[in-house]
Amino acid sequence: MIPEAHLIKKGDSSYLKKVNETRLLYIIYKEGPVSRVDLSREASMSKAAVSEIINRLCDAGMLQEVGKGQSTSKGGKRPTLIRLNPDRGYVFGLEIKRSETIIALANIDGDLLNTSVIEYEAGSPVSTILRRIIREMENVLALKKISYDRLIAIGIGAPGQINYDEGNLLVADTLKNWAHEPISGVFQETFHVPVILENDVNTIALGEYLYGVGKEEKDLICIAISDGIGAGIIHNQTLVKGVQGAAGEIGYIEYVRSVDRPLKYICNGHIIYGDILSEKNLFSAFQLSVSPNDREPFKRSRLAEYLAMAESGNPRACRVLDEYAYVLGSLCLNLQKTLNPGVIVLNGFVIENSPYLLKRVHHEVDESLKNIPLTFRSKITIGELKIEAGLRGAVVMALQTLFNPNQENPFLERLVSDEI
Repeated sequence: MIPEAHLIKKGDSSYLKKVNETRLLYIIYKEGPVSRVDLSREASMSKAAVSEIINRLCDAGMLQEVGKGQSTSKGGKRPTLIRLNPDRGYVFGLEIKRSETIIALANIDGDLLNTSVIEYEAGSPVSTILRRIIREMENVLALKKISYDRLIAIGIGAPGQINYDEGNLLVADTLKNWAHEPISGVFQETFHVPVILENDVNTIALGEYLYGVGKEEKDLICIAISDGIGAGIIHNQTLVKGVQGAAGEIGYIEYVRSVDRPLKYICNGHIIYGDILSEKNLFSAFQLSVSPNDREPFKRSRLAEYLAMAESGNPRACRVLDEYAYVLGSLCLNLQKTLNPGVIVLNGFVIENSPYLLKRVHHEVDESLKNIPLTFRSKITIGELKIEAGLRGAVVMALQTLFNPNQENPFLERLVSDEI
């Protein structure tokens, strides 16, 4: 959040200047193209102060004039519209996963200009993987003929509990040996820009909230299903992190079994939602029901075949997804009763490839809600961005450094001092 001017102590003139710059940049980012008059009104700043900042940032190439707006009802001169110059600066968004990292280069508008993937063996030395990621980022900058001083920031999504002060992972069950490694520091040493490290499910939630199905919402929960399950929570337009960054660790919640609904295939000694709803457990349940003699190791391609069988009406495959939908529906219902968000977004390979599963989840939730006096029911839907959601969220995190006066950003400092 950008601090209000009246909260700044007397004598902090340089900080006030920075606050005003970042406030205007954020308004232009959200609302642009916009006129100087509208900026003055939106930011509660004088027209002279706005013009001074806008003219300086236009001269530096950060902003550009892009035509004329509409005259007022009284007529008069049409105002000149201002927008961010999309090619003045760039950010990287990264998604670090167990055996691959996805790297995206984006401009100030958030447009993805280049996406690449590096693959590695799970459990490879962290330092080796980070060097490969950095080398690929350097190759991308060279390919696009972008100098390091045009880089604004780097946003990274990674599975695990984040130590926001140190820029590393406190807990990393998925990324073995990554805990306490100086992830942010390694990138900062190379590129000398802010590095924002965030839990991967939170980046997915941010992506859907700002670019996807949650654009019109103030409260959103994104449930991501993969090796396990986690939630990214947006409340009152703010990402909820919790005291130690562990908000949304719903995979560790114990599932309470119902005596009226025995689960033959999905629950085989499993206790927590993360184990029950994991892709690998679903795969094993399909094998048990559909092909009990099949001992083939987990493959997503084979999982996709099982999901397709359910879509075709195979009764054994449908029974597995019915059980899975019952458990997932109970989790959605608990989140709805706890936080009552406008929308619950489901993200992941399984839900995105099974219309039958989504239909059954809706059915289970609707049946349970018949006996609960809730006047508002959260919409439950699949995310719009799908595999791109995490990258979009990581890009947004990097761009947000432009609009935070409390965040040191060498790019802006060089820009306003005419060094780039």
